[in-house]
Amino acid sequence: SSGINAEWPLRPGQREFFEKKLLFVEQEAMERIAIVEGEVQKVTQEKDKYKELYEQSEIERKRLEKKGEEERRRFEKRIDLLSNKFNTLSKELSEEMELNKCLQANQKEWITKVVASNSELQASQERHAAETQELREQIKDLMFHLQSQATINSSPMKEDIRGGEMHVVQGPSNENRNNRRSPRKKK
Repeated sequence: SSGINAEWPLRPGQREFFEKKLLFVEQEAMERIAIVEGEVQKVTQEKDKYKELYEQSEIERKRLEKKGEEERRRFEKRIDLLSNKFNTLSKELSEEMELNKCLQANQKEWITKVVASNSELQASQERHAAETQELREQIKDLMFHLQSQATINSSPMKEDIRGGEMHVVQGPSNENRNNRRSPRKKK
């Protein structure tokens, strides 16, 4: 204050005026500083709040990123498993299709063989039946011949019968004996 007085001579009311003015300016400056400090404090609080939100969002982002990476790995593993299963099933399907084709070809071959065998069996059975029938007729003829010889041998007129001729006349009841030999002379 003394330096100011030395340079500028002040009138008696001026000093009070300037001191009041200086006090007013200081108070105004203090109020403005308080307002600015309040604003700075608000901004600092908001900055801290946003910083905390940012840190939380970073933590959440990293958590989600990690979770996404785990999901991606899990899906890739599942895709690999399904792909391997698909390849295995495709291979099995193609093998079964090939086996089925072979079985169908084999089945056709066997059907042909069975049909041929059945035809051969039927023909064989028919031949056997015909041969059996022929043998039965021959046995019947042989039995008739043997029975006739036995009857002739046991007959008191066997000598007369041996020297004579015998003719057989076919009647309506003997139609099934067409295959028999013609009657022979008996001696």
